[in-house]
Amino acid sequence: MDTRLQLEAELENLERMLPHWREKLRHESQFWPQFDVLAKEILARADPADRDYAQQRLDAMLAKHGLNPDRD
Repeated sequence: MDTRLQLEAELENLERMLPHWREKLRHESQFWPQFDVLAKEILARADPADRDYAQQRLDAMLAKHGLNPDRD
């Protein structure tokens, strides 16, 4: 399981790549399957005590970038 420091680094890396990633997509619908896989991997590696925190960070990240986690 990842430490909080590792978790923070993974979340920060994911957020940093979001704008560039979305620019390169042919269609926005390609984003969600890819994001879901990465988010689930991060959550699975997180310490169980940090999973709620990680989910909150993922939700905030999506909101910050104008994405609806319930799907646009």
